Amino acid sequence: MPKNSTTDTDQRHICRTVCKARCCRYVTIQIKAPKTKADFDEFSWFLAHENVSVYFEGRRWHVELRTRCKHLNRGNLCSIYETRPLVCRSYDVEACEYPARPKHDLQFDTQEEFDRWWAGKRERERRRRRRRAKAAGSI
Repeated sequence: MPKNSTTDTDQRHICRTVCKARCCRYVTIQIKAPKTKADFDEFSWFLAHENVSVYFEGRRWHVELRTRCKHLNRGNLCSIYETRPLVCRSYDVEACEYPARPKHDLQFDTQEEFDRWWAGKRERERRRRRRRAKAAGSI
């Protein structure tokens, strides 16, 4: 067994007591990239809700809903382990997020963070268009 390898017993201990089953406390859904004002407004609306984040990673946008699985018991163990869904069975414990929440290319936890980023993005796009128009006019 490799030196850094985690045994099943170690992993269960980490899940139950250390990270408190972090992977069972949120749902992530891929969403379409924002292109229109309505799309950006929808992102802002997502973030107006509690326990919701929007993030960008690897050219894809996602909405994350932080909510505890109803099958996670008080001891942070799955109460339907033997009949759990395939997505749970397929989870690779080597990909466990413990000890930290993953860092994404862009992540917004509040509506205000997203609105500031969007305002900056719009301003950068305006400057880029002005430079292109200026360059096109000087030809």
